[in-house]
Amino acid sequence: MVKLRDYRVEDQDAVVTLWWRSWHSIRPGLRHPQPLAAWHTRWAGDIVPWQTVVVADDEGTVVGFAATDVSAGELTQIFVEPGHKGEGIGGRLLARAKRLMPDGFRLHTLTDNLDSRRSYERHGLIPGGGPDQPDQWYGD
Repeated sequence: MVKLRDYRVEDQDAVVTLWWRSWHSIRPGLRHPQPLAAWHTRWAGDIVPWQTVVVADDEGTVVGFAATDVSAGELTQIFVEPGHKGEGIGGRLLARAKRLMPDGFRLHTLTDNLDSRRSYERHGLIPGGGPDQPDQWYGD
């Protein structure tokens, strides 16, 4: 049974590894120019200290997470373990973001992240960046 809970410092390795794996599963051949170690540094220095992070926990295994910068009205990260996509975890994480930011929020995604874009539309988010920022979405 997957439960959403607050992030704990001992989740760091699992969350960053999931983030890396899920990002790289967006499409075949996609490779980020920064190494995994840089993602750990960004996570610990730029995300955790300033954002609200929730994880999807499946009996002790992290299978998804979302990070929100509530003061900026932004869902900065939302990722689900590739083998758990389609199970409603992303929708639950989005619902949590909506509760944290009831006046609305924005998020960005890669333009070729078609699965996520379809999911965002199913959950009521709207693309709002226009031709200059096709990666920007809005939720309320």
